[in-house]
Amino acid sequence: MGIVIHYKGRINKVGEIENFVDEISDISKELGWGFRIIDDSDKQLNGIILQPHEDCEPVSFLFDNGGRLHSIGSLLFDDWNKNFAFFASTKTQFAPLDVHIAIIKLLKYIKSKYINDLEVTDEADYWDTMDEAVLKEKMEFLGSKIELMGEILDSRKEELLKTKSPGELVSKIEGYFKKIGFTDFRIIKR
Repeated sequence: MGIVIHYKGRINKVGEIENFVDEISDISKELGWGFRIIDDSDKQLNGIILQPHEDCEPVSFLFDNGGRLHSIGSLLFDDWNKNFAFFASTKTQFAPLDVHIAIIKLLKYIKSKYINDLEVTDEADYWDTMDEAVLKEKMEFLGSKIELMGEILDSRKEELLKTKSPGELVSKIEGYFKKIGFTDFRIIKR
């Protein structure tokens, strides 16, 4: 649970992957981000994985031979579900706001130069609004709900440890949250 940025697309020209990786690695150096260049002949994936902040999931740009973006799962798992292989995502919930902003700005730049059909779904709506106040509000709202959920689970730890099956555990947890009015954990677009 947390704010996630999802993105998919195909690089404009497959021959530009090397230039893309070079430029994105230069940008990462300027921003002080960690990165790893990927050239995996077994998986037939090339690209770069960025680490913008220790409290942010990696941002991956992995391309197959046809230039389609792949999720990091395609690199990690042989049997990665093909329905999800072409959607990359990164959770920014626990990183500073400026990290989320920088990732969105980088994606906008990439869309303008390398991946014209890039589709981005930003659960904090910053991609669409470029409104820092909206981003902050959504991050804080979800952060407070995550914290409250942690407190509830921590206060019920003894009872939860006595459950006999995963199904019973899930039912108890759902019951706790329903009692306090949590029935839908998605961020509602306003």
